[in-house]
Amino acid sequence: MREVKVVVFLLIVFLSGSCWGDGLVGENAPEITIREWITSNPPTQEDLAGRVYVLEFWATWCHSCVDNIPHLVGLSDKYKDKGLRLIALSQDKSAEKVRRFVREKGINYDVAIDNGTSDWYGIRGYPTAVVVSHTGQVVWRGYPWSKEFEDAIEAALSAGPPPLLVGVDLGPFRHLRKALWGGREFAKAYREIEAFTDNYDEPGTLAVAERIVKTIDGRILQKTRQADKLRATDPVRAYKVYAGIVGNYYGIEAVQPARMAYLELRNSKEVKRYLSELDKQVGAG
Repeated sequence: MREVKVVVFLLIVFLSGSCWGDGLVGENAPEITIREWITSNPPTQEDLAGRVYVLEFWATWCHSCVDNIPHLVGLSDKYKDKGLRLIALSQDKSAEKVRRFVREKGINYDVAIDNGTSDWYGIRGYPTAVVVSHTGQVVWRGYPWSKEFEDAIEAALSAGPPPLLVGVDLGPFRHLRKALWGGREFAKAYREIEAFTDNYDEPGTLAVAERIVKTIDGRILQKTRQADKLRATDPVRAYKVYAGIVGNYYGIEAVQPARMAYLELRNSKEVKRYLSELDKQVGAG
């Protein structure tokens, strides 16, 4: 009887995923292998280079995984403007089942059918989350509802490049890294760098400055166009994107189209309803 109890205990530990240890933490992250993407506009390996990202190994038949989805949705909303990419790798066989599930649960992060990535990571239980740093190293592994999970995300993002400059070497402008994350000092830092785009006496600094300014302008334009596409079908979501652009990067010319759209949408009935409901929630809190 004692032997049976030991076997049952070990089986529970195995299925719960609590026996993963620190596997791969501190090592280079294995390549992600996908059988089929469920969500649109999936990231490529090139997109993830120099970026902090999270992999979550899950399945629709895993009750703990399903219960944790609202938490992941919240984390995605909270950190996506800071450059985080959250990718959920389903262990399900049916892509259509997962596709319906994504719609029903309102999942706002990338979802795919896994094709062996879980084996590369040595995953033995679900859900398991992995945080990968901008240098491509696994920096944390564990349960996605753990407080240490969000702490690991924040630490990795803090150590990484500003969201608009993922993959860009700041070179002589590293001292402006904090300001380039966005906020009140962003426009001042941007203008300081922009001033060097006419500095032909220092070609090295000139090239870096041009690259930074061009990248910031281009990625703000890209975000604005994404919101433009959303306006007709999901004005509230578009409004949130515009608000994020304006709130983080206001004060430079590239933000003006997003600012104009933000002001227009703020007076739409859909957004007014959303803001009213938001005020009620805050008041109730």
